[in-house]
Amino acid sequence: MILTLDLGTTSNRCLAINASGQIVAFSQKEFLLSYPQPGWVEQNPDELWTSALAVLQQVIEQIDISGVLGVAITNQRETTIAWDKDSGKSLGPAIVWQCRRTAARIIALDSGAKAAITHKTGLLPDAYFSASKMEWILLHNSEARRLHEKGKLCFGTVDSWIIWNLTAGKSFVTDESNASRTMLYNIRTHEYDDELLEIFSVSRDCLPVVLDSNACFGFTDTSFTKKAFPIHAVMGDQQASLFAQCGDDTKKIKNTYGTGLFICCSTGESILESSNLISTVAWRFNGRSTYALEGPVFVGGAIIQWLRDQLQMIESASDSELMALSLPSNEGVYCVPALAGLGAPHWDSSARGLFIGLSRQSRKEHFVRAALESIAYQTKDVIDCIGALKKEKNLDALFVDGGATENSFLMQFQADLLGIPVVLSSFKESTAMGVAGVAGIALNMFSEAQFRLLFASEKQFFPKRDFDTMENYYSLWKKATDRAKQWQN
Repeated sequence: MILTLDLGTTSNRCLAINASGQIVAFSQKEFLLSYPQPGWVEQNPDELWTSALAVLQQVIEQIDISGVLGVAITNQRETTIAWDKDSGKSLGPAIVWQCRRTAARIIALDSGAKAAITHKTGLLPDAYFSASKMEWILLHNSEARRLHEKGKLCFGTVDSWIIWNLTAGKSFVTDESNASRTMLYNIRTHEYDDELLEIFSVSRDCLPVVLDSNACFGFTDTSFTKKAFPIHAVMGDQQASLFAQCGDDTKKIKNTYGTGLFICCSTGESILESSNLISTVAWRFNGRSTYALEGPVFVGGAIIQWLRDQLQMIESASDSELMALSLPSNEGVYCVPALAGLGAPHWDSSARGLFIGLSRQSRKEHFVRAALESIAYQTKDVIDCIGALKKEKNLDALFVDGGATENSFLMQFQADLLGIPVVLSSFKESTAMGVAGVAGIALNMFSEAQFRLLFASEKQFFPKRDFDTMENYYSLWKKATDRAKQWQN
């Protein structure tokens, strides 16, 4: 079996996955996000580490470790952590991928810098990515700045931080799928880029070594895991999900409905340049890179969490389905969930969330339905862009995973809006399953062909509503989105 660490935005999980694709042991531990200022999002790096170790050790206690071939890691991307290379001590909070504190810095970049970033990294200049977070830490953390000058600073994403700790400081590494999200890595030359490092004043020696996604990243220290296990696959969470759902098939497209939405498809060995989507490394196996087009949406399922936790309109996320179905239509109420600005394809960090179309008859059910529909509208925004760029406007289906896929109202509305089937995999844990598959193939637990046979369609949602109705819904969504843009200077 493979022990998979799935390092998410709101929880860390560990799954023991065997050669039949069965989850034979599982543990999960949630952790807090903090919001010290509007638009700022932080986490405690030490809590990220201790919770990851806790779930790993809890799973180890449930299984016979003689059957463990290795550990695989998939992680929330772009979140940036700084630590002391000698002591291993973290230097302040982790700056989370959702954090917008560096938005003004990105806007202030000159046109030459922005063009270089897009061409070399495939990314659109945005506070979402790691580079400006690193620069911010250097400007505002004197200890990080001192260590940086001495060559004693480590900057890493969550995968690098957890590997460093699991190997007791022996491995300072990342994989190419994660490196490609830093905005410092040239996906054409496959190395950190001198020009980009200079733009953000980051030294090359404080960044992790970039390995193949299916490489050996080191061995777990026996003080943590009883036995030294090889860490034999690392991938960003959305790339792992893409590998599980679509593999190298360039005609398939997937969406992960998590905290955010992540719609992507493989483009094989070709880098497709886009003005409103990201070209990124999907994975690198045995020295050979596969690329992907991606449209990251900052707020997906998080809008339902917000209705639950901040506004207390629902007691649990599952309540949203019945509340939405209690209405015959959205009755003209729309939500633009720009709580952290708008990501793809709009890329407007100044946008802010809104509800519009409210009347005296509006009830909390209208808020909930509008929020669920916004998830589907944002997905269509990105899929239309991908279809136009790839000249494949008639996609056969959308392959989906993530927690919000349990909401049948949302999945049916998504199928109606896109006019194509929405295919729900039999594997709910496609992110963990994807990286476990990479590790399993690397460690000869199964072949890729055998891995693909493990997947089956659990359920399909077919379009039911007429085209004109859904087009009218979508046209009003686009008007609402325009109202939300350029709100906060």
